[in-house]
Amino acid sequence: MHNKTNKLSITKKSAWSLILAAKYFKSKSPDEISKIHIEKSINKKILKYEYDIQKKVIIDSNFEIDDYGHSLFKMYLPLIFNNQKNYVIAHLAQTLDGLIATKSGESKYISSKENLFHIHALRAISDIIIVGYKTVQFDNPMLTTRLVKGENPMRIIIDKDNKLSKKYNVFSNEDDKGYKIISDKLKSRNTNIFQLPLINNQFDEKDIISLMTKLNKSIIFIEGGGMTISKFYQENLINKLYLCISPIILGEGISSFILPEKQSLSEIKQHEITYSIMGTDILCDINLI
Repeated sequence: MHNKTNKLSITKKSAWSLILAAKYFKSKSPDEISKIHIEKSINKKILKYEYDIQKKVIIDSNFEIDDYGHSLFKMYLPLIFNNQKNYVIAHLAQTLDGLIATKSGESKYISSKENLFHIHALRAISDIIIVGYKTVQFDNPMLTTRLVKGENPMRIIIDKDNKLSKKYNVFSNEDDKGYKIISDKLKSRNTNIFQLPLINNQFDEKDIISLMTKLNKSIIFIEGGGMTISKFYQENLINKLYLCISPIILGEGISSFILPEKQSLSEIKQHEITYSIMGTDILCDINLI
């Protein structure tokens, strides 16, 4: 073990770089490992730590970890080392009255800048981002990691009728990682297209996950919107849901979840959940599977 008095101090950026180093290690390592050792030179300092994957804790390091740095490691390392073939993360930011947007679809930005950092961090550790076409229509997001260090992941838009043009930010980014999933009944000359069959005029979410497997994408981040996340939730395909609750009330707008009505409280399943403060918001960390 390293002597505490000789430990180095690290910044928020250094902590994040060490997390990205773990993601790189995971991409090159065998699946069946119980502990990892990360060593990285940052600002002319050699930083080292050992992480127990099963216990989900750092068991040794040569640097001091403050409360904020500890929260970063605690949140993102278990996502990276999840030991699942497909690990699906979803995120929703909602108001106190359970809405994710105004009636017109405006949602930028319901949550705090701290939660925005969290979203970009999730993008950086994910292999692929999935959103529905309405999210692109209303918000025109870039879906990049511009607020944090890290590589932009591949981006897939669920657009069964091929409605979206190339003018949207998600497709016009110079990294050329914007793709669409459209119906296999349609014809398209666009090379950044995947096609899947429709069942009752809808994709089967299991087919989408199977496509991710074929693309060798393990950590899948479903970023929106509420309808898209609701469909994956109904099919029991989401492992981790982050629900960010912002201290505002809209009164009317678009609901977070669009789900079938429950006939009895006995049908409702309780989920394992932890809470944390994120800026002015409350972040609900919910394990679904």
